[in-house]
Amino acid sequence: MCGGHNNAGKETFWLGRNGNEDAIRAALALYPAPMSASILKRPLWRRFRPAFLSRAADHVKAGGHAAVIADDGRVRVLLPVDEKGLPVFALWSLLAIEHRRYRRVKDGPAVGLAAVLIRREFVSVVLDWCTRDSMFPGSTRKLKLDCTTCAACCHDANVVLEEKDLERFRAEGRQDLTERAYIKRAKDGIVTLRFAKDGRCQLLAEDKLCSIYSIRPYNCRAFVAGSEACLAAREDTLGVRDGAPKGESALLIEMGKKHE
Repeated sequence: MCGGHNNAGKETFWLGRNGNEDAIRAALALYPAPMSASILKRPLWRRFRPAFLSRAADHVKAGGHAAVIADDGRVRVLLPVDEKGLPVFALWSLLAIEHRRYRRVKDGPAVGLAAVLIRREFVSVVLDWCTRDSMFPGSTRKLKLDCTTCAACCHDANVVLEEKDLERFRAEGRQDLTERAYIKRAKDGIVTLRFAKDGRCQLLAEDKLCSIYSIRPYNCRAFVAGSEACLAAREDTLGVRDGAPKGESALLIEMGKKHE
């Protein structure tokens, strides 16, 4: 089953616990990000009522992501998962809404899938993804992206730097990148890139290319084109929304109707 508070029939998995990013690193290594100037296939979000759980499961097995909306308003998402863990788009969907735990369903129509109860403060985000994708048929969508002409993710971002990033800067003769002009150090010791006042990364060149691409931070390397974080950056920075406008009524997938 994909509902209720009972944990029976599910096994819990963590994506980096107590600040440990090892699980996230491992998943990203298994599922490398699409390259620039490529056509990628991203999952489409659909909303379902619990009565149509079988259809939700079929949608996910076909490559999509599903939000199952209970009568009390609680939302659980169903995501694909295999022996390696969550595929990269599913992983980044959870990270985009600050969720780091999923359960693998062990019985019922959704057996074998990953299930996540969404915290209330992120329910509207997930439902908006469903609205956005409602104009597209099927379970997946082909999307052409060229990072070299976009650079949306290089604006208003929180790029955390690791010690290895700083070491790499120094080794390549860029000691300046470890100093106050380019980084910020928080009281808790976290180091982040310092962005320009207009929200643009200081290291982004006028041609929208990274001026330190070969030694760029790990978090920049790990960023996944076509992920929810990417789509949100494109919407916020460029005003480009890949789907139906905010507020439009989603198709009645939850009522069991299909696209024409």
